[in-house]
Amino acid sequence: MKQGNLYILFLIFFCTISSSWAQNDENPFSVEFSGTEIGINEPFVISVKITDIDPIPLISFPDNIKNFQKRESSRSSFTSKVGGKTVVTYTISQNYYPIKTGTFFTGPLEILVNKQVLRSEGTSVVVGKTANSEESADETEAIDSELAQEATTGAFLSVRVDKRKVYVEEGFNLRLSLLVSESNATEMDFFEVEKQLEKILKALKPTNCWEENFGIQEIPAIPILIGGKAFTEYRIYQASFFPLNNQAIRIPAVTLTMRVMAKNPSEGKTPSFLSFSSRPVSIQVQTLPTHPLRNQVLVGNFRLEEKISTTQLETGKSYRYDFKIIGDGNIKSIQEPTFTNKALFDVYPPDVEDNILRKKGQIAGEKTFRYQIIPKQNGSFDLSNNIFWVFFNPQKQKYDTLHSTLKLVITGKNIQNTQLAGETVESIYNGIEHWDTTKFVFDYQKIIRNVANVLVVLMLISMFLIFRK
Repeated sequence: MKQGNLYILFLIFFCTISSSWAQNDENPFSVEFSGTEIGINEPFVISVKITDIDPIPLISFPDNIKNFQKRESSRSSFTSKVGGKTVVTYTISQNYYPIKTGTFFTGPLEILVNKQVLRSEGTSVVVGKTANSEESADETEAIDSELAQEATTGAFLSVRVDKRKVYVEEGFNLRLSLLVSESNATEMDFFEVEKQLEKILKALKPTNCWEENFGIQEIPAIPILIGGKAFTEYRIYQASFFPLNNQAIRIPAVTLTMRVMAKNPSEGKTPSFLSFSSRPVSIQVQTLPTHPLRNQVLVGNFRLEEKISTTQLETGKSYRYDFKIIGDGNIKSIQEPTFTNKALFDVYPPDVEDNILRKKGQIAGEKTFRYQIIPKQNGSFDLSNNIFWVFFNPQKQKYDTLHSTLKLVITGKNIQNTQLAGETVESIYNGIEHWDTTKFVFDYQKIIRNVANVLVVLMLISMFLIFRK
């Protein structure tokens, strides 16, 4: 009997390992934690990473984590394009703010991804007293001045933007929120949100703008102060918009209907409804100053980071060169830098990566152009006027240029023609013209997964037969 029990335990263990091995490679989701050592006014963040899935699935984070309050969410995306293949990884993050200091264990967590459960063992979070409150204070002050005039009732619908005057291609952030005072006695619930939101967004979204949606999937309850009074902001929609021309933007008033909750649901009374309307908003769009590249440049605040394999180069050999643009603006639309001296290098089309963060009313991130370059001339070269990228800085109200800071020493003989896939550089496409495409190629990884799954089924059947005996 003991030997039989050991055999059963072995089967269970092997089935578990085999099943995990067979399925782990296909799981596009992962859970990450950040902010596990924070101050009292800083967030603990739970993130779900989603790789190569489109559209983004509906994700529902836990509503209740003991000693924490669920608030706003954010979304970022990382796109890489290598060899013609594009892979996108999204990170959906949910903020939880502590309500007191101490060391807390979240307990096991369950996150719904398209109504399927994604489980995590949880983590410990250390909450201290010290924290940087400057950012929180600035946000409260901005909300105070903008909404104080509207906060004369217990609840109101607000459409607000962070800028009333922008340049063409300069982003502005728009939020649609229902704000409810803590002193409001009327209990309400959201009613047919998706249906109402579809109609509202048709009116809200400017037709002459590029949209970067913040992807709010759950309506967060965010405590804020307006004129010294406590309110809860239910943020329904948020996006940044980048005007494509100088037409003025006029956002009309929109209406949201809420269901009023009966004080005594057992009475069976017909539910009542209450509608809230926002104020219209106008945004002035300015034309960019005259410039040869006025219709091509982006608007924002950017800086440059670059990297090259080595600054000691040899003609005819291939080197990797990264040109990374970092900042605030329409990251997705950033175009390649300009290479002026084509006699100095052969420059091959780049692999491109962009990492975009949508958080706290701002679109920020970075875009990297990863080149293979082959020097053709020897000598010492300052690349500041050979590689550059032009943009318009709205803070300085003038055009600005990111110049390369590289100074290279190139040795070897001057050459006219180069070949990337030569003796000095191994390419994955070498000999592609000789490949026999009529031969069937086995996907061994897939075969191993299928065999492992079959073994799991067979072992489960064996277990069933053993228990029957």
